Amino acid sequence: MIRHDEPWVQIAFLDEQNTIYFTDEYLEIMGELGWEAKAFAGHLLGLWYDPFEHMLDYASGEANVTADQPGEYDRNYLNQAQEVVEYWAESWSRNDKFHKPSHKAGTGLNLPVEWYRDVLRAKLVSIRLPRRLLLDYKEQFLARSNELGPGGESPE
Repeated sequence: MIRHDEPWVQIAFLDEQNTIYFTDEYLEIMGELGWEAKAFAGHLLGLWYDPFEHMLDYASGEANVTADQPGEYDRNYLNQAQEVVEYWAESWSRNDKFHKPSHKAGTGLNLPVEWYRDVLRAKLVSIRLPRRLLLDYKEQFLARSNELGPGGESPE
């Protein structure tokens, strides 16, 4: 059960130039996981659905829909600027709330891509989690990685 009196960790913040960065505390806890720490934040932005782990990963080449995307984002390291890929927002701006598959459904209100991206940006900089949840995830991820061995396959 979450409690208001336990330590909480802010995941990301906006700097003075409105650029998104992971917080030092998040990096301290999750930085050892590398890209998986970014994937975890992507899952927090969307559903616990595998493609959402790429919400902060610009390596797909599909991150080019909106003109308001500042800077260069191509597999940025955890300590570098982060941005939400817009190809999800692009799908949501076209689709109504009854769209199948449901993870590509939008509101059906003809809101622009930029609106959906700003909702995701705001969500990223407003996510806070109890510290213990991050530590539990990290511990289980590292244990599972060690169990699977190099290459991610079971040693059996």
